[in-house]
Amino acid sequence: MNSSRFLSFWTPWTALLAAVALWTAMPNVAHGQAGATSSPVLALQQGRWVAEGNAHPKHVLYVFMDANCPYCHRLWLALKTYYHDGLQVRNVLVGIISPSSPGKAASVLGARDPAAQLRINEQRWGSRSDGGGGIAPLALPSAQVMDALTHNQMLMQAFGISGTPGLVYIDVAGNVHVLAGVPATPALAEIVRSSVVPHY
Repeated sequence: MNSSRFLSFWTPWTALLAAVALWTAMPNVAHGQAGATSSPVLALQQGRWVAEGNAHPKHVLYVFMDANCPYCHRLWLALKTYYHDGLQVRNVLVGIISPSSPGKAASVLGARDPAAQLRINEQRWGSRSDGGGGIAPLALPSAQVMDALTHNQMLMQAFGISGTPGLVYIDVAGNVHVLAGVPATPALAEIVRSSVVPHY
């Protein structure tokens, strides 16, 4: 992950302050493990994500994704299968894969309909010269969108996720699970079944 490329897109002070705040609040969640609900999970719940799937969910997965990430695209396709089972996917956009990634993430978050823009990106996968997502990067994102992307990047680091995709979900006992990569189909089905809608 080339985080320096990502952070150069935003002000260093914003990134630094976000990192300090999130890392300080991060004692209970470890990469690849389950932990008690903690402040970063609350920050994730209240953050800037793009919902897809069931509007009245029984299951919720948070997915850290890059608009140019081929594994994120594979996971996006796989998770669609579970929408009718009550799954809502809350996509947390970051920009770390390539130079056009931050701009494409900004294009999604800055759109009038972010879910529709994300869907276009995935449906047109590979149609652009950069070989990634199918939307054009946003050249001049707003300060609000820039802050949201910086916050998402810091959240990703706080959860110990070093690449995309990264999954975060909460089970019925309130444990927080953090996973990296694209799970195999049987494991993915169990993850969906185990996840619940977070309530704070």
